[in-house]
Amino acid sequence: MDAKLLAVGGAVVLLAVGAVGLTVGDTQTASPDNATVSVSATAEVERTPDRAVVTVAAVGRGDTAEAARNALSGDAQSIQEALRDEGATVTSSQFRIEPEYERTETGREQVGYIAVHTIEAETGDVNTTGTLVDAAVDAGADRIEGIRYELNEQTRQDAREDALRTAMDRARADADTVADAAGRSVGEVATIQTSQRNDYVVYAEAATADAGGRTTIEPTTITVDASVQVTYGLD
Repeated sequence: MDAKLLAVGGAVVLLAVGAVGLTVGDTQTASPDNATVSVSATAEVERTPDRAVVTVAAVGRGDTAEAARNALSGDAQSIQEALRDEGATVTSSQFRIEPEYERTETGREQVGYIAVHTIEAETGDVNTTGTLVDAAVDAGADRIEGIRYELNEQTRQDAREDALRTAMDRARADADTVADAAGRSVGEVATIQTSQRNDYVVYAEAATADAGGRTTIEPTTITVDASVQVTYGLD
């Protein structure tokens, strides 16, 4: 009996010639009639984000919890109104008060309380994130917690479909190459598995100020990936 296991790139072809067959691993038997080729491929596509989420916070400090809360009274409402005035939708508002500590030579010492009102706003115009930051700060926000860019559901789905099609084309090309090297041709698909790596979100890493001192943030593209593992029958 002549049997051979042919590996090329990310593909494995199992061939056997003769009546006995070839056993690999467990008790599966390969023959010219059930020979297969398994290949894997990955593809990535870039998309411009179509949604941005800006998170800001108003902070108040005081010797007591009540004093800390009073120190930011009115700030949160003003910030929300400013964000809405710029066309954003306020999606969440969270408030907390907790002790504030400072490091000392002997450990840490409580120096008072800090109250934080965190506000999250969303916009479909990703080019206005700098404007939203400025509006929030002008209205009393003390810090910017973060800016993230996302894809809406339809854009994600379309991009993933494009990546899957490209990955399948690459997988088939690899399978054709390997099958040809083995003196065979690719038949029908036996199995397909798909996977992905990322969550379609990027975070703003830098901001600049224009000549008027206003914040400018350039959104970056989002990578959408897809991986496939395909097993074809061989003719």
